[in-house]
Amino acid sequence: MVSAQPRLLNPYLYLLSFAGGFNVMLLEMCGFRVLGTAFGSSIYVTGVLLALVMIALSVGYYLGGRFSQRFGTLEFLLGLLAGAAVYVAVVHLLLVEPLLDACYQLRASFDDVTLQHVVPVSLATLVLFGPPMVALSHVSPYLIKLLSASDAGQGAGRTAGNLMAVSNVGSIAGTTLPSFLLLPVLGVRTTLGIFLASLGLVVALGLVLGRRRVLAAAAATAAVAMAVGGPAAAHLLEKQDAALVFAGESLYGTVRVLRAQEDGGDERLEYMPSRDYVHSTVYPKAPLKDQFTTAYVNVGLARDSRRYLVLGTALGGAVAAILAADPQAEVTGVEIDPLVVDLSLQLVPALQSPRVKMVVRDARLFLREDTSTYDYIVVDIFAGEQIPTHCITQEFFALAHARLAEDGVMQMNTNLWDYQVLSGLEQPEPFVGVRHLHSALLHAGFASLFQSDFFGNGHLYAFKRPTELAGLREQLSRRALDTSADPHLRASWAVAALSLVTVPDARREVRPFTDAWVPDHQLHLKGYIDRYLASLLRAKESAGWKSQVEGASPDDLRMISVRHYAAAAASFSPSEPGFKSYLDKKGNDFCHELLNWAARQQEDIHVPVARYVHTPVLERCAQLPATEVPAGGAAPRLRRYAEAATLVDSNQGAQALPLLVALLGDGHVAGQ
Repeated sequence: MVSAQPRLLNPYLYLLSFAGGFNVMLLEMCGFRVLGTAFGSSIYVTGVLLALVMIALSVGYYLGGRFSQRFGTLEFLLGLLAGAAVYVAVVHLLLVEPLLDACYQLRASFDDVTLQHVVPVSLATLVLFGPPMVALSHVSPYLIKLLSASDAGQGAGRTAGNLMAVSNVGSIAGTTLPSFLLLPVLGVRTTLGIFLASLGLVVALGLVLGRRRVLAAAAATAAVAMAVGGPAAAHLLEKQDAALVFAGESLYGTVRVLRAQEDGGDERLEYMPSRDYVHSTVYPKAPLKDQFTTAYVNVGLARDSRRYLVLGTALGGAVAAILAADPQAEVTGVEIDPLVVDLSLQLVPALQSPRVKMVVRDARLFLREDTSTYDYIVVDIFAGEQIPTHCITQEFFALAHARLAEDGVMQMNTNLWDYQVLSGLEQPEPFVGVRHLHSALLHAGFASLFQSDFFGNGHLYAFKRPTELAGLREQLSRRALDTSADPHLRASWAVAALSLVTVPDARREVRPFTDAWVPDHQLHLKGYIDRYLASLLRAKESAGWKSQVEGASPDDLRMISVRHYAAAAASFSPSEPGFKSYLDKKGNDFCHELLNWAARQQEDIHVPVARYVHTPVLERCAQLPATEVPAGGAAPRLRRYAEAATLVDSNQGAQALPLLVALLGDGHVAGQ
């Protein structure tokens, strides 16, 4: 196809160079959004996408150089680009959802948490982006050959330089337009439609220049059909969920809101910022019912705080819970995603209160600019796989500390928990991110820290003034016994009184997270139980295991749990599914040993239970027949607590309240 007029061919080849650079970056920018909805936007996802795209481009450059010598026609190159457009139309628009589902489910095939995060996203990246990137990267070597042949007077070096400059301008446009206009305004599907249209029309123009007018007309028609029909077809193929209230894209990714009606008649909303992760649950007409969210604010409500700041409001569950318990409270809510703010105002009536001020801003930026003082700050900005590392450092916490009143408290849903079930023989010790966070808080000026891992998410409470656990538990217990308060809130107070533990001041010696040091590659590996189990499995082979663990006192609750967690790793796998299988098969043995331990105890058992017995284990123990529970010591109390924990964990706080009140009222709750 050398029959094109040289006068028009050369400008067209430079246009093709621009289009190649533009579409490579446009497709890659879409990749961050597409992969982020399935796997989060962790450093692993970013690294995998960038690395594999670069590998695909390298392969394409190499093959392009070879093919340009064997099949050195513009027509062959245009055929490759047309094939890339068809591939994107079929795979990205029609098959992407089942493909991402299959890759996501693949995570369960790996015990190693790093492989869980890397292999599925790598496979998805290769299938989605490998073939089109290889095809697009043929453009530069082909164009260098074609232009060098038609413009021999310039020299190969000058020709290559000109082409690279034009291609790079296209890459700049392909980066900025999707970032600031196409993806925020139009979304992924329409942006991919623009990819198809631009690539198809450039191919059609090349066929016109080559006097292949019939093929050109077909290519142009196909480009328009794919650009318009592809996104429409993808929408029609999308799974329709009767519970779906909203589904769309925002500046920060996919947003889905689902509605469910519970047996008791309560409406429940679930906010999902990714494929299967429920970020938060809201009961619009009973905001205190969601125990997980009420735990964010229960300490502030127990202390009669009046001025609240909620960083990361999502659908507004914490804001609504505050106003449901204290209509006179003043709440400032900060959320980075304007679409989520709009949805929360539409779906949660409490946020329409004149006592609520909603601000669209990054949490750290807000703290830098704000001059107000608050009695209680909630930090809930860690979403699933995503941890904004600039909001986990000593410098960030110093900003929050400055905004607190002198007796203020900051609560965090850290998504970083500390199982504490270690034998002391682990070499090397597992990385425990929350301990570095503790250190950052202490170095930022907070005087006392308390943590509850009841929900497995590291609910942390940082006090500006020195505070003792005994006084805090007494305050929470007193409010839980107040019959005038909402029963769901009373249950939350009771659970906090029974599950909070003191974070030792020695954590100050751990290296704190700072702006200069945050190992985010470690933070995004969220399977902390996997790390513990793997460490315990290695420790089980050490020389001291038999004497220090198997030979430990039967009153050492930590070692009881250590033995069973290590047995789970050895019998099944060092993973969360392996531990669940262990509880299903051998959970009764674990529970019998726990209850026998409790039968020998006469004092408060709740601090050691909070440290070393986790809610899934308690839920298993609640299933034991009453006839298998020892009658002596604290065994009946442990069984009642297990039953209450099971109810609270399923948002049945009001039903759990009689059990919790009995536990608080028998005089066996003390601070340690």
